Amino acid sequence: MNTSRLPVRTDKRPNEGLVELRNYTLIELQGQEELATIYRATHQTLDRPVEVHVLRRHDWISVSRFQLAARLAARLSHPGLVPVIDAGHDEQLGDYLVTPQLDAQPLNKLLEAGPMPPIRVLRIVQQLAAALDYLHGETIFHRDVQPVNVFVGTEGVAYLANLSLASGPDTPDLSSIDEADYLTPYSAPEQRLSKGEAGTALDVYSLGAVIYHMLTGEIPAGAELPSLARHDPGLVAADRIVQRMMAAQPATRFPSAGAAALALRQALRSYVDEASDDMEESRWEPVAEWLDNPVETVLQTTGDEQFGAFLSRARKRADELHRRDAIRRHLTSWSRDGFFHRRSLGQLIELEQIVSYNVYFYELKICYETRKEGRPRVRTFAPDDQPSNQAIPDLWAIPLPEVKPERKTRPTEATVPHSTRILPCTTCLHEGKIPCNVCNGTGMVTKTNKISHPDRSRTEETIEVSCPQCKGYGKIACPTCDGHGKMTETQVFLWSREFRVWEETDDIEDLPPVALKTERQPVFAGTIDLFQGNWQSVAPLAALIDAASQYGDQDTRIVSSELNVHGVMITEIDGLLEEKPQRLYLIGEQNQTIGDWTLLNPERLILATVFGLLALLALLTLIFTLL
Repeated sequence: MNTSRLPVRTDKRPNEGLVELRNYTLIELQGQEELATIYRATHQTLDRPVEVHVLRRHDWISVSRFQLAARLAARLSHPGLVPVIDAGHDEQLGDYLVTPQLDAQPLNKLLEAGPMPPIRVLRIVQQLAAALDYLHGETIFHRDVQPVNVFVGTEGVAYLANLSLASGPDTPDLSSIDEADYLTPYSAPEQRLSKGEAGTALDVYSLGAVIYHMLTGEIPAGAELPSLARHDPGLVAADRIVQRMMAAQPATRFPSAGAAALALRQALRSYVDEASDDMEESRWEPVAEWLDNPVETVLQTTGDEQFGAFLSRARKRADELHRRDAIRRHLTSWSRDGFFHRRSLGQLIELEQIVSYNVYFYELKICYETRKEGRPRVRTFAPDDQPSNQAIPDLWAIPLPEVKPERKTRPTEATVPHSTRILPCTTCLHEGKIPCNVCNGTGMVTKTNKISHPDRSRTEETIEVSCPQCKGYGKIACPTCDGHGKMTETQVFLWSREFRVWEETDDIEDLPPVALKTERQPVFAGTIDLFQGNWQSVAPLAALIDAASQYGDQDTRIVSSELNVHGVMITEIDGLLEEKPQRLYLIGEQNQTIGDWTLLNPERLILATVFGLLALLALLTLIFTLL
C-alpha cells in the first residue's frame, strides 16, 4: 500500500476557480494521499491558512477509516500528533477533515536523499516516541508507523499523522481488509487488524524499522537485516537497540516507545556530544536524561537573544547536575545546610532516574478588530467631489489609523476608499431648484395695504407684488442639495478594537506550585503569527490559539498577537530511600531542593519537639506560680 503524497499539478485551482466548502475556501491542490486529496485552503471567518483533506475513495472501509482518523485526532492533543481542527460532510465534495497548515515534509521524501545524521534521527525519534507513548496511554495503537505518516518541519519538529488504521476503544472491525493492502516493510510480523489484536509492541517494532531506514537510507526488507555498523562503525550500540525493537518475539521488545528512545539516546551519546557545545552526555550518570520542550525548538528559530541565553543556562545547569556523583554531592551539601535536613542524603539514596527539563508559562495578548459591513451615507455635493473609477477594496484591506498599544477603541466610523458616487438629487430631480413654497412657484404674492382717508376712515387695498423669497423667479435653491442638483454618496463602516489576554502552562500538575511561582523568569516576548504552523506543535500554545480563534463573531479578526513566555528549570530525581520510592525536585537556577517529609531528620524533629514541649511546660509552670 503506497500512501505517499503523489506529485500533482499545483498551478491550477480546484475546478479552475475558488471552491467553497462550508466555512473554507479551497485555493489550490496540494497533494494526494491513500484516502484523501489535500487542498491548501483558508478559513473564511478567521482568515486562517489550513489544509483540507477530502475523502477520495467511497467504499465503506475507506469511509470508516477516514472517519476514525478524524474522530481520534480531533479528541487527542499532543504536540507530536497532527491535530484535526474540523471535520464534516459536504454535499458537493463529500467527507472532509481540516488540519493546520504545517511547514513540514513527509519523511519518505526526505529519505530519498539517503541516510540522515544520527543526531537528527534521534531528535525525530524522541518526538515520535513521545507521541506514541501518549497514544498508548489513551489505549490507542497506531499500527501504521512508517515514513509516509511522519512529517518533519524545517525547525526539526516531527509529527505523526494518519490514525486511519489505529486500534482503539471505538475502532471499527477492519479484519476484512486484505493483508496486502495494509502490511508494509515497517509492520510487525504478528500484526493483524482484528479487534483486540494490538499493543505497544506493534508500534515499537515499526518505530525501530523507521529508525533503521533513517540511519541506513534503506527500507528494512527481510527477516535478517544487515547491522547498522556496516554503514557507520559508531552505530554498534544503536544497532543493538534497533535489533531489540524489531525482535521477532513481542515480549522481548522495549516496554514502551519512550524507553526505546531513551536507550537510543544513550547509545548515541558520542554523537550528541559532537553536536552539542554545552553538554557532554558521555560524562553523565547512566540514568540521566535531558528532555527538550517542543516550544524550545520553535523559539530557537526566532533568534531571540533572551531565550537563547535562558536555554543555554538551563542546558549548562543540567550538564553539571548530570555528571557522575554530582547529584549525590548536591544532596549531601543540602543535608549539611539545614538543621532539620536528613543526614547524608546523597549517600543514602539509590538513584534510578535523573531527568532535567524546562517548563513554561504562556501569556498570549491578542488584539481583536471588528469591522461591520459598510453602509451608504449620502451628503451634500461639494465641488471637489469626484467619483472613483477604481475597484472598491475588500473591507479588511482598508488601512485604519494607528491607535495606542493595548488601548480599546470604541466603534468608530471610517470611509471606504473609492466608494464615492455622484447621484441626482431626488428632491429637485437634478434641477437644483424647487418651486417656492411661499408663492407656490408663481413668483408673485398678494399684499394687502391699509389706506387712511381724510375723513379718518380706513380701507384695504389688495395688490400683487414680487415674492420676497424667490424674488419673483418662482423657484428657490433646493435645500437638500444646496442647489447643486446632485448628492454625494460614500460607503462607511464601523470598526473597533479590543485586547484580551489568554494564559496557559505546560503540564505542571505534579510539580511544586510555590517553587514554580518564585523561580519562574521571563524568557521570551515578541509578536508572532498565530497561524504559522510551527506554533501548533506546542500543545499549550495550540490550545491558546484555538481558544483565541474562537473568540468574537464573524465580523471579528485577530490583527496582532504578542507572546510572553516565562520559564523554570527543573530536575527530577527518582530513587529509592530506605527501599521506598522517593522523588525529589531541584527547581530553578539555585537548585531549590523539594521533596516530602521523609527528607527531614526524624531524630532532630523529635528532639526539637521535646524541647518545645519542655519549654511550654516551663512557661505554664511559671505562669501558675505567679498567679
